[in-house]
Amino acid sequence: MQSIILSRRDFKENDQIISLYTFEHGKVEALARGVKKILSKNSAALEPFCFVEAEIIPGKKDLAYLGSVTPINIFKNIRADLAKSLMAGYVVKLLDKLIHPNEPDKRIFELLKSWLAWSDIRGCHPERSEGSTSAVEAFVAKLLYILGFSADNIFVKKSWEEIAKMSFDKKVHDKIYHDLVFNTEVKIKDWA
Repeated sequence: MQSIILSRRDFKENDQIISLYTFEHGKVEALARGVKKILSKNSAALEPFCFVEAEIIPGKKDLAYLGSVTPINIFKNIRADLAKSLMAGYVVKLLDKLIHPNEPDKRIFELLKSWLAWSDIRGCHPERSEGSTSAVEAFVAKLLYILGFSADNIFVKKSWEEIAKMSFDKKVHDKIYHDLVFNTEVKIKDWA
């Protein structure tokens, strides 16, 4: 199934638990056996914010197992740029922290996939310069709308390119960050 890698954490000596956001099932955590071994063929495709086709095998208890993984898009331009890589890492960690397992929302999957694709091909850096909005602020604002926390969102109907041309001051960032922390009731580090 199509998935975007959110995070990976160590489990035993050679295994890791991989957190994925899937199109069909939402956030899923699966055990990847032997992924830390040098000869593991899945290791490179399981880096955060990779877009992959993953085989998820249901486990006997709660934890699923990860079978084969085929990369669809590793977003090489994001990985080659430190600023973009840090922002993409922040976005997937934020989703991993906010979203509960097995609560699918295809809009969240499409939002993340389109944001990563746009950030990968965008020519300029996604960080906020004076008078412009950040790619992260736009992502968070759209996510809050999807989660039902914002009704008057100026970013919702705009494309990523239209958002990149918009100009705002620091007050917009402060409002979006405040809305995120207030509505989700989760301690979240400021990306500014």
